[in-house]
Amino acid sequence: GRGGFNVKSYDDLIFSDITASAIGYTPITTVSKIKPVKIDMFQNHVHELLRDDGIELFKEYTELAALVSSCIATVGNYPQNVEKNRTSTIPYDFNRVKLLDETGILEGSYINASHVLQNRYIITQFPQRRTMVDFWRMVWEQNVTTIIMLAPLNEMKMCSRYYSRQPGRECVYGDIKITVIATFIDGQNMKIRHFVVSRKKENRRITQFHVYAWNHLSIAQDIVDCIKSVKLNVHSSRHISPIVVHSGSGVEWSGIFVLVDYLIQKIEIGSEVIDVPAATLNLLDERMSIISKKAYGLVYSCLHEYLKRNIPTSNDISTTEQQEHSLDYEELP
Repeated sequence: GRGGFNVKSYDDLIFSDITASAIGYTPITTVSKIKPVKIDMFQNHVHELLRDDGIELFKEYTELAALVSSCIATVGNYPQNVEKNRTSTIPYDFNRVKLLDETGILEGSYINASHVLQNRYIITQFPQRRTMVDFWRMVWEQNVTTIIMLAPLNEMKMCSRYYSRQPGRECVYGDIKITVIATFIDGQNMKIRHFVVSRKKENRRITQFHVYAWNHLSIAQDIVDCIKSVKLNVHSSRHISPIVVHSGSGVEWSGIFVLVDYLIQKIEIGSEVIDVPAATLNLLDERMSIISKKAYGLVYSCLHEYLKRNIPTSNDISTTEQQEHSLDYEELP
């Protein structure tokens, strides 16, 4: 239970349109007395939450934090798995991504990664040298076509790249080969890379969006820009396979990105309300330490920025808009 709450009406913060996910856990239907906010009232609501140094925002977050379920996380602390974790943040057992062997039987299945928000995303840590083979196995086995790398250049100094910076140069991880075939700059702080990933006789194309700098005066704008770029460059595949999102340890930036992207999708398919608390509680139940109070406020700021821009809410992106956004780059033969 959640602190004795037993709320069953739509007015009491629920995810009425969420069904049980493919990974076998039940979505939240009873949360608290915090109500979702109608879209036309949302921007004023954000102003109220952020007034007086965000007192009301922190009250809301504190209430949510008290409702987070106590989930078991043991596999990540097994002796053979401890060295595969960058930090003490490990996935919960119930929704961790499990690697398969070639026969489909679990064996050496651990990777520090979690299925979240109805299996639409996989949040993971930045791969270590010892886990790069596992990272690419996960990408392949989960049929991933999009990777979001939220890693400022100063953090990259502490991380090992899981791809070559030289276009055309092949990297091999286990039985998987990765080649960067195209790369280009998008805006002030993002680089887009196209990979060909090969295993046995099969080739797949994967797109990586690398946010390599944050402007602390415009973080909300930067995040919304990134989400828009992903939408324009990745079309039908995003609802077929999960998007892999990672930062240094798999917390904070990853959580902010998936929450904002998830809620923007809700708006664009016609939702009349924005349910930040419910989505946040789902995510807190699925990945430990994924959203702090400060990050929670930034989620609201990003959605405020999105609405302020008045981006069309249609699922369809016009050909004209795609052409205007497209960037020139050379693809290797």
